[in-house]
Amino acid sequence: MKKIKYLSDEWIEKLNSVAQSHKGLSEATNDIELIIEYRVIGETIIAWQIKINKGDIDISFRGDSEPDVWFETNLSTAVSLFEGKINPLTAIIEGTMDIGGDPRKLLEKSIVFEQLDNLFETIRPVTGINVR
Repeated sequence: MKKIKYLSDEWIEKLNSVAQSHKGLSEATNDIELIIEYRVIGETIIAWQIKINKGDIDISFRGDSEPDVWFETNLSTAVSLFEGKINPLTAIIEGTMDIGGDPRKLLEKSIVFEQLDNLFETIRPVTGINVR
């Protein structure tokens, strides 16, 4: 099976496709409006957003939408988060990830993160990660 390079255009397209057909994520967000942005800082900055609009999910590289909440980290931590080796709270507490915007919005919508973890689990097997 061909692997899709983590954080590539193809990976974002695949993640978006899986998210749009993910029943659990759609059901968990049917009354939620939220924009979450992830920023991976390295030689370049890779920023992508998850836009949730009452059950409709759109994942894309950063557009012109202002995020409600954003996370910023390095590539190594981003990979560990994606692989499920650490969770976002641990990364924030350890100082390897920053959070901005209005984190209180996440407390009200914690079910979103449970479903996002399930979404990432779905795409992990087809994702190729090459970190130096």
